[in-house]
Amino acid sequence: MKTARQYAIQSRKNSEALRLASMTANMRRNKAYRYAAERARGDPDGRVLAQFIERFQAYRSGWRQNPKTAIEEKLHHEAFRRRGFPPLCVDLELAAICDLACPFCFRQWIATPDKLMRKELALRILEQCAQLGVASIKLNWRGEPLMHPNLPEIIDRAKQLGILETIINTNAVTLTEDKSRALIDAGLDMIIYSFDGGTKQTYEQMRVGRFKENRFEPVYENIRRFATIRSEMGAVFPITKIQMILTQETFGEQESFFRLFSDCVDDVSVKAYTERGGSLPDLDESLRRQLQQVIQEKRLAEDAAYWRDMHGTLYLASGRLACEQPYQRMMVTYDGRVSMCCYDWGSEYPIGYVDEEAFRDGDAAYQAAMDKAQQQAKGFELLGNIRMPRRYLEPPKRVETLEQIWHGEIVNGVRQQHVEGRIDDVPICRRCPFKETYQWVAIDEPRTI
Repeated sequence: MKTARQYAIQSRKNSEALRLASMTANMRRNKAYRYAAERARGDPDGRVLAQFIERFQAYRSGWRQNPKTAIEEKLHHEAFRRRGFPPLCVDLELAAICDLACPFCFRQWIATPDKLMRKELALRILEQCAQLGVASIKLNWRGEPLMHPNLPEIIDRAKQLGILETIINTNAVTLTEDKSRALIDAGLDMIIYSFDGGTKQTYEQMRVGRFKENRFEPVYENIRRFATIRSEMGAVFPITKIQMILTQETFGEQESFFRLFSDCVDDVSVKAYTERGGSLPDLDESLRRQLQQVIQEKRLAEDAAYWRDMHGTLYLASGRLACEQPYQRMMVTYDGRVSMCCYDWGSEYPIGYVDEEAFRDGDAAYQAAMDKAQQQAKGFELLGNIRMPRRYLEPPKRVETLEQIWHGEIVNGVRQQHVEGRIDDVPICRRCPFKETYQWVAIDEPRTI
């Protein structure tokens, strides 16, 4: 049976409804609202509050509706500009460095600099986001945000500027008590933990320490302690969510994963495995044989895209769909290179620059990572298979604003190719593993976990 667009992150709860209800019901506690009410010298009639709630509802509605409208109406270039759709989220890579070396991560295969974004650049980008009407800021991309020393200060500045939602993804390895309190005080709205495994053995196999040994117990305790601290502080935010990637090892541990966190995290979810270079098995031998049989019967390519959802339903791709991301968001690397998709790990198809560092220094930091991997320097012992990012194109070497880039020629060219069904004409999109860009056909019935 052919399905509509499928989403790779699945939960036993309605994650979107939870997020919307929690944020709107508790908008008075949103630090951006509190700053706004303070500037207005109070909000006795609730008008400011109503505006904030309405803005958040529009943002969450637009997350799916804006791309749907743009794709259905084939919007790009001037037609897209006239609709007035802003980027709904901007991901700022405060830290490109990470303290783990997970076997399923792009970091194992594409050179990634151990760099931090300059505070000045982060604050400058936040100003542009506020002017552009960006509703949500995620303060990480390829690295671990807790490694940036100014993270709480940057969150607080985003809230001063009226950014509705601030988010981080974290491995929680260094989520100390002090950092936990600082994040809550700063006004962080959502924290998404990445924690792979429902058992100690699987977690430590999947979440390998890069500079020192990483163990299950301290990280698990960090996450539980955060919930306790949030409660002690009388805080509602940040909303907490935890995600596990479904590989062959973790698929059968979903029940234990849910049990580990259901009493200390607001939303427990799992995410389909996407191939990033590690070739990790995500199907057992029986399912693998079944998949190959169907591929042969349908005379499909041996490497035809597939995925298995949290319930065990197996799907085969029957075609491609225009990607939502170029209509939703932008990613900014530590040095100011702007990308259109979170799966473009090496920023191999950049759409512009917001800082001259990105084109002034070129690939020097990437080459430094390559050199250290070849020398097996400390922290690079597990990165011996990395390669330099491919450079499919180079934007004009000039600094532009986020607004100029959002409406620029490069990303609009991609939008046009996607809505016209020419996705494979975009080199970075040709073999993209992002599940949401495929049309799926179910080939078996759900199985009991």
